Amino acid sequence: MFRPRRNYFVPLYGLVLRGLKEQANSFKRACGTVAETAKFPLTEEQLQFLEADLQTYEKTQTEQSKKTVKLKSKLTIKSIKPERNAPLAEPVTFENQHQHLANVITPFCEMPYFKQIRLKEEQMKRVLNFLGKRLRDAKAPVEKTIMGLPCPLEPTRPSPNLLDYRNKDEFGIHFGVDGNPKTVGFFVGKPTDPKMVCVPPTYLINTRDSHKQIAKSFQKYIRQSPYDACHRFDTGGTWRNILVRSTQGGEKMGVVYIHPQNMPRDEIKEIMADLKRYYFEGEGSECELDSLYLQACKNTRCTREQAPYHLIHGKNYITETCLDLSFQISPDSFFQINTRGAEVLYSAVREIAEVSPITTLLDICCGTGSISLVMSPHVRGTVGIDMVTEAVEDARNNATLNNLANTQFFAGKAEKVLPKLAQDLKDCTEVVAIVNPARSGLHQNVIRTIRQCEAITKLIYISCKPEGYAMENFVKLGSLKGKGKYKENTAPFVPKYAVPVDMFPHTNHTELVLLFERVQS
Repeated sequence: MFRPRRNYFVPLYGLVLRGLKEQANSFKRACGTVAETAKFPLTEEQLQFLEADLQTYEKTQTEQSKKTVKLKSKLTIKSIKPERNAPLAEPVTFENQHQHLANVITPFCEMPYFKQIRLKEEQMKRVLNFLGKRLRDAKAPVEKTIMGLPCPLEPTRPSPNLLDYRNKDEFGIHFGVDGNPKTVGFFVGKPTDPKMVCVPPTYLINTRDSHKQIAKSFQKYIRQSPYDACHRFDTGGTWRNILVRSTQGGEKMGVVYIHPQNMPRDEIKEIMADLKRYYFEGEGSECELDSLYLQACKNTRCTREQAPYHLIHGKNYITETCLDLSFQISPDSFFQINTRGAEVLYSAVREIAEVSPITTLLDICCGTGSISLVMSPHVRGTVGIDMVTEAVEDARNNATLNNLANTQFFAGKAEKVLPKLAQDLKDCTEVVAIVNPARSGLHQNVIRTIRQCEAITKLIYISCKPEGYAMENFVKLGSLKGKGKYKENTAPFVPKYAVPVDMFPHTNHTELVLLFERVQS
């Protein structure tokens, strides 16, 4: 049975403790930031463990130095792709299902953490190198650094938590390896692949035990239910998936999603009553849920307005703490997957933004306002914009919860809200904008509006997939190329500094914080 290694933090912190010359210097700022901002103390037991492991680490360092060429040519993020992006080469069986799932969800789980950091840093170098080429092709006024990049790249800042760090998991329902159509977990393979199966998260090292317990309990519940699982909308069925959220303080929320088909309202209420009995009075009470919701949704994704979340029992929200601030988490609130990693991320944003008491922060795609609220004590004021009305409501509630009076939040599309704010922003001494969009990036109209807003002098772009659609945003920000109405006549933004943050240990994803500054001449 597959069981991953669990000593991932050892090589990295062993490296820092003994100060191994070049490697230690490259990680010094990253790990120092983690220790300072995220409060990550090492216990006496951990220190002893690190010292015991150090000899093994130094031996591997010597061996690795002889294999540098091989490492760079073969051991790259590009060569380790999740299996969900390719057809399954072999059937998933009871014996190999957890290994397959680990390859999909945590492809780096068998790799020492210092290697993961190194790989992600190399990936970000390739991303910036490609960005530099694209910007030069777009006639952007960029210059190469001594490393050949369009801006300096800081070493990857590691995550303080390497195990069980995910505070949110969405478990699907499909056929398991035993053929049971009511198996709860994650999918291995594409939906169009006949070999695709659902595998329970039993041995995933980035998933919390409480989440695994809730998924297992929910699987037991639906297998006893007379309702079928909804694998496809056109084939009927009721049970779709379950979302689990939790906090560092141990609060837990479950959100059950069903397809209502043609159910009358009374039948949905019966399902809710039965879920309440199971999770708060029956066998499922061992999960100790603080909050349980149900959403009856006919589409892939529904907003609160399209399909309201019904509170079955418990609290309306759970409360998470990040950088000494409190955030109310409701069923569809956006919050970073890795809370301790988010502290590192937001600290990096604050550092490279170089804000001051005269700065006005413009938080575009503000979501539930986490960046605005974290930055508000360090600036004159913050203005958040998001097109999701419910997110803006959450942001305002969180500002009130933390007694932060210098924040404002507006609901609407950025390309429509920003021009209305332009006149007020002109009167501000210094305006710094921050964008943290989804993987699909920003619409080109938003980029154009940002460039036209002359008050913005600096822009920080946070992307969890900088090699994807975000790359087109980066190029549009700096481009001086175009024809007709598409020609950019506004002053461009060019990259000045980049900080990778490992928000997703054991995966091939990295969060990149990229500072752009407007070219003034």
